[in-house]
Amino acid sequence: MNTRRFFPVAALTMALSSAPAFAGVDKVYSPQVEPGELELEMRGVHGLNSSDAHEVNFGLGYGVTQNWFVEGYLIGEKEDGNFKIEEAEIESKFQLSQAGEYWADFGALVELEKKLEDDAWEVKAGPIIQKRMGKFVATANLLLEQQFGNDKTEDELESLGSFQLRYRMGPSLEPAVEYYVDEYTQAAGPVLLGNNRFGNSKMKWELGVMFALNDDTEDATLRWQAEFEF
Repeated sequence: MNTRRFFPVAALTMALSSAPAFAGVDKVYSPQVEPGELELEMRGVHGLNSSDAHEVNFGLGYGVTQNWFVEGYLIGEKEDGNFKIEEAEIESKFQLSQAGEYWADFGALVELEKKLEDDAWEVKAGPIIQKRMGKFVATANLLLEQQFGNDKTEDELESLGSFQLRYRMGPSLEPAVEYYVDEYTQAAGPVLLGNNRFGNSKMKWELGVMFALNDDTEDATLRWQAEFEF
């Protein structure tokens, strides 16, 4: 056996098997920021063809200024039949232009993620671009990702993207199509988005199914999100 070939291949196989097959499916961020807004968020992705592929994020965020929103997350995963909080994340979103000021609306996203039991860190950063075209809204998140720490699984700088085309059918229900792509994941599918008010509070929800566009992605992934804004 050629050991020089075996060990790199084995290491890559272990890295891929330790990550969910839907790792690139998350959410599509808009560039808008609401100052003074307190937000409670839950969102999850669940492999519909793999009973042990589940991830749920629990977040608390606040609009610090009219251009800066910060949010902290605890990220749990189902592993060997048990659900466990595996990672923590801090996220900043910056609104870089006012709505309608330019040909598109611009923002930026910066995330820092840490595995709780390992020396593994991950930084993601990049622009948010949103374009309104009549009743259609197109949004793109274009991020770069870098891992560091003694227990990191990737050395190279990676790119990932999430895209959404949404139809503003009404204030409480909007259909959309989303597409996610990274080094291993390629998935697309339909999503429904809702926006409901309860006095001075607001609840936003999203529900969709992403279907694999390559062999490395879970065949079908359920994506959901619930935000409570005060």
